[in-house]
Amino acid sequence: MYPHNKYWKPLINFLHKKELSNQIFIGPEVLLYEFPKVFPYQILRDINLDDYDFEYIVFHKKLPEDLTNDYLDLIKEKYKPVWGNHLFVVYNKNRSTKEKLKALKYALYTNINLKKYYKPKREEKQAIFITTYNRPENLGNLLKQIYQRPEEILVINDGSDEKFQAEYDKIKQDFPNISYIDNIKNMGLVFSINTGYNYFLSDPDIDWIHYFQDDVVLRDDFFEVMDKVKDKKERPVITGMHREPHKIFEQKEINQVEVYLLRSAPAHHILLHRQYLQDNLPIPNPYIGAPKPNKGKEGQGSDADWYLLSWSPKSIVKKDKYIIAVPNLLTTDMSAEKSTWDIDK
Repeated sequence: MYPHNKYWKPLINFLHKKELSNQIFIGPEVLLYEFPKVFPYQILRDINLDDYDFEYIVFHKKLPEDLTNDYLDLIKEKYKPVWGNHLFVVYNKNRSTKEKLKALKYALYTNINLKKYYKPKREEKQAIFITTYNRPENLGNLLKQIYQRPEEILVINDGSDEKFQAEYDKIKQDFPNISYIDNIKNMGLVFSINTGYNYFLSDPDIDWIHYFQDDVVLRDDFFEVMDKVKDKKERPVITGMHREPHKIFEQKEINQVEVYLLRSAPAHHILLHRQYLQDNLPIPNPYIGAPKPNKGKEGQGSDADWYLLSWSPKSIVKKDKYIIAVPNLLTTDMSAEKSTWDIDK
């Protein structure tokens, strides 16, 4: 069950002594056999550690490739050692005086330099995806603005009518280095948004994903301003526009950029960190296809933006934080014959 190593058995005995069989804690994946609530190192990159209250953490000295900088930060900021040997250190978040005294016995093993486990910071990688439905002209105009960007770009055609086929085929010829997904039928905006996010989340190196609807026009400094504002922990949800009826709760400046703090926002553009997406996907699909059947409220769209940004139990709003809106970074023609607001009615 466990590696044939004399250092494992003392660890198991200590964890049982602390009655961790029914508590969540972080540790090597093989502990799962006796400690079903263990969070293995392999998922550290895919969860928000701040969402969990771990009383204990197990540190494996010989698994540096599985340890994340966030995990190391957590240990440094909030935990103290209580036990250790040549291979492991066990940390406690609320170490008692008795545990502190006992920990002196293991000081030779627990006095380790965490700095050597940190990984060099890499440049954050972004991706872009666009949904389109019966608006090839709008899509072509948007692609002209971003075609030279270094990010991978994906276009999802949500089953547009056959009469637009030739125009969409021409776009593929004009922009051959872009990836395309053509839904075999119209499945609704939620289906396409879920598809786009999951397409890029399958690449573990992508940190941020821009979503655009096909009718937006970007300001020349759009991406530069977005980069100034985004932050994995503090500002994982950003949009480049604001419009009514989305209420402004506060105005402030972030890195010399004027922003609005919101609790809801339109879906024309959203920039999200992968961690936020992993916490809040998939978006439930209340209906399939467009135009929308006679369900829901008058004027109600797909609700994709409402769920992802505001309604989801793990949304930014439910965590007592705000959606960050940088006003006027992009515009959209809401008076178009088939605006995004209308296509899902």
